[in-house]
Amino acid sequence: MKPTGTYAAQEFEKRGHRDADWIDTSPQEIKAYFGLHILMGTNQLPSVDMYWSQNKFLGNQGFKDTMSRSRFRRLTEYLHLNDNTTQGPVGSPEYDWLHKIRPLIEMTRRNFQRYMMPGQCQSIDEGMIRYKGHYFAKQYTPCKPIKRGMKVWMRCEPNGYTNDYKIYLGKHDEMQGQSLGERVVKHLSKPLKWKGHHLFFDRYFTSIPLLQNLEVNGIYACGTINTNRKGFPHELKNPTFSGRGDTEQLQHDNLVATAWKDAKPVHIVSTTSDPLGDGPTHRRGPGGEVILIQRPPAVAAYQENYYGVDRAMQYRSKCPIGRQSRKYWKYFMNFILEVALVNTFLLWKMTPGVVKPRKHYSLGDLHVDVAMSLIEDFSNRKQPRHLGKHLITAAGLSEHHSMKFTCKLRNDNTNTCKFSLEIIAIYSVHIFL
Repeated sequence: MKPTGTYAAQEFEKRGHRDADWIDTSPQEIKAYFGLHILMGTNQLPSVDMYWSQNKFLGNQGFKDTMSRSRFRRLTEYLHLNDNTTQGPVGSPEYDWLHKIRPLIEMTRRNFQRYMMPGQCQSIDEGMIRYKGHYFAKQYTPCKPIKRGMKVWMRCEPNGYTNDYKIYLGKHDEMQGQSLGERVVKHLSKPLKWKGHHLFFDRYFTSIPLLQNLEVNGIYACGTINTNRKGFPHELKNPTFSGRGDTEQLQHDNLVATAWKDAKPVHIVSTTSDPLGDGPTHRRGPGGEVILIQRPPAVAAYQENYYGVDRAMQYRSKCPIGRQSRKYWKYFMNFILEVALVNTFLLWKMTPGVVKPRKHYSLGDLHVDVAMSLIEDFSNRKQPRHLGKHLITAAGLSEHHSMKFTCKLRNDNTNTCKFSLEIIAIYSVHIFL
């Protein structure tokens, strides 16, 4: 990996001596390192040392056979994704606050959109990366499940596939707009102009001018709204409902404002739905019995399509990657790899004619199979100190180097099911080789 070798050389020059325990790495070793990195999220232990423990109930023989503990620590210490010398001066327009992971961000954003054509319905919301260390744009949200962390804006399919994302940079963001919510929606919806897409977001983003601006650009939108927002009809702020399922609506051109009585009043503005055509939906009454109430089209469309980001975050929480670090950019790296693996899993599920390797094949199984494919039969236990001409040094591998591999999965009947993992290679491995 070129940036890793470059960073190691820079550190040796700064110190005035070479690290006696460091040897240049190779593509196969970097693949194996990230395979172990993925497995550490699946098989979590309190400390890294425990994976190499001599205790038979704690130590992992696969980790021991792949590389030594000291070698894993050295790779973790010098791992880099970009060359620090290409960073612009602090305070200048060329300074990039995400320089350390910029190649990974650009590559994954491009390929997330390349390998999945966006569906008609998209949702926009925030995702949080748990982090308690120092970071200039760290957020504190006491009412959220993740109270302290780093914020990422995401645009997702209803099933949880991430089409695009934007890391929040606080006051250093370059997005333009009246409010932060408006800036985020306009930035993430740029590739969707004049394609007839429907966007769904919550009251943090929604405003009447935003929906009108999106419609001018050929994008329709729907979202819950605070009743004190500028332009929201006064007649719908405190409507009088006779019972659950009652609806009041007002329309101006293609914009429909809706007030609907569920357990509590719900206020929605939309340019995606007709005001007519209420449909039935099920709710539970005070005694637990199931009741049937009417639901307007705007509410039905919102409830069916809004939760894409939440589903993506649920997938992430089930199968994390890596371990804690003192470097904030590694949390971003793990987040991007987690999203790439979730996208790969969802693409594989959506592929017509795909044969499941076994009846219940989960995202966790995919993590293990991808890790095994990266490691293969690699072991540096018996490698000589000088690995020869195939090393990745500061002047090493071409940026256009690519990798394709196939993972063989066996079910209980020992029948082999092959499926291509080229997508995950493009998403999360290409940048490291």
